[in-house]
Amino acid sequence: MGSFNGEFAHKIDTKGRIFVPRRILEEIEDPTERNHFHVVVNKADGCLVIYTSSAFDAFIKGAVAKQKTARNAQLLRRSLGANSRRIPLDAQGRILLPEELRARIEMGRDAMIVGSLTYFEIWDRKVYEEMALPAADEFFDAEAATFRNPDYVPEEGGQ
Repeated sequence: MGSFNGEFAHKIDTKGRIFVPRRILEEIEDPTERNHFHVVVNKADGCLVIYTSSAFDAFIKGAVAKQKTARNAQLLRRSLGANSRRIPLDAQGRILLPEELRARIEMGRDAMIVGSLTYFEIWDRKVYEEMALPAADEFFDAEAATFRNPDYVPEEGGQ
C-alpha cells in the first residue's frame, strides 16, 4: 500500500456523505481495498479515523496484542466494535459517515480529510484548524531536528 498524504477541505452533504479524494484512492494499490473502508471514532482526538480493511485488521491485531489481560482485550474489542463501521464507497466516490459516529465527535458539515500515512482522518474543519493542526505543527517543529534521512551516516565523533 502507498502512503496517505495531504490535506483536503470537503463538505459533508445533508445525507452525511463525503468524497474520498482521488489522491487517497490512488494510493491504495489493491483495487478491492478501494470498495469499502472502516470508520472508527477517535474521541481522544475528536476525529474519525478511516482504514482500509487490511490496515484495520493490522490495527486491531496490534491493539489487542498490547492488552495485558483478557478482560482488557475484550473491552477493547467491544469498544472498537461499537465505535466503528464498515462503509462502502459509492459509485461517485463517497462514503457515508454515520450520524451516530459524527455526533460522538460533534462533527459539522465543513470537514478536513488529512492523510496520516497508513490511514486517513476526517476532522471537523474548525477543530482541525484551531487545535489539531497547530498541535501537529508544534510537534513537528520541536522534533524536526531529530528526523534523519535513513541514509545519513554521522561523521566519527559527530551526530
